[in-house]
Amino acid sequence: MRWAIAGLALLGLGVSAYLAYEHYGSPIICIGQGCAIVDQSVYSEIFGVPMSVLGLLIYVLILGLALGSLKAENPLSSWLHLGVFGLALTGVIFSAYLTYLEFAVIRAFCTWCMVSAVTITVIFILAAVKLEDPTRAGTSS
Repeated sequence: MRWAIAGLALLGLGVSAYLAYEHYGSPIICIGQGCAIVDQSVYSEIFGVPMSVLGLLIYVLILGLALGSLKAENPLSSWLHLGVFGLALTGVIFSAYLTYLEFAVIRAFCTWCMVSAVTITVIFILAAVKLEDPTRAGTSS
């Protein structure tokens, strides 16, 4: 499962990197016009930092922790995985809030944002399943 989490983190990293790049001036390639509307809304930044940059940070941290936990002999493996779980939980909560804003407040749908939301949700589910099975905590599944 840790390889799957690392792969999904790479996917999320790619999506977030693309959105961060597009946030600073290039037109977003999207199904419909929703991505540009969401990206230009007041909710696209927090304290001047684009949401995509925050996503980028979370995915980099998840990737690093997931890769660090792959070594079966690593005594910190369980703690690193717990970090993945915590970051993924934070990402899911934040993605749920942002998805609410898209539909209820901004009234625009961003395909890329939804890909990121699904990606972080799947990472969270995989991390939660891994936490439930302590016998596999030290394996590199």
